[in-house]
Amino acid sequence: MKAHRKPQVARSVRPSADASGPFVSSWSAVGECAVFRVAGAIDTGTLPTFDAELRHVITTKLPRVVVDLRRITAMESAGLDVLADAHDLALEHGGWLRASGAGQWLADLIRSTRTARPLDHYETLPDALPAYRRSDAGLTSRS
Repeated sequence: MKAHRKPQVARSVRPSADASGPFVSSWSAVGECAVFRVAGAIDTGTLPTFDAELRHVITTKLPRVVVDLRRITAMESAGLDVLADAHDLALEHGGWLRASGAGQWLADLIRSTRTARPLDHYETLPDALPAYRRSDAGLTSRS
């Protein structure tokens, strides 16, 4: 079996802001995907920043984006709209958007809001990144 090498971070353009604030975002390229990392609360006060930064990455950097939600402390239902709009924008630019690391709370939020808008979410960041997933013929992948 051929050894599978993990991709390396190619670049990191926007360093994280001061982590003491209520919301922090940054992105880096991993292979041909952008990993958009967020931390803190996604609420009425931080939604505009979350939306603008995510749109910026999709339209000016890479349209294939994994949003890493492991460090989110709270997210209002309007955060789902931002993610769904970003998903649509990524598709328009020939890419896709996936969420990772949210655990059960994201599935619960989607269910409680009864949203029908698509959001592909994965348990871990490596699961969401195509470069990390094994390409064995017997495995199926989510795209």
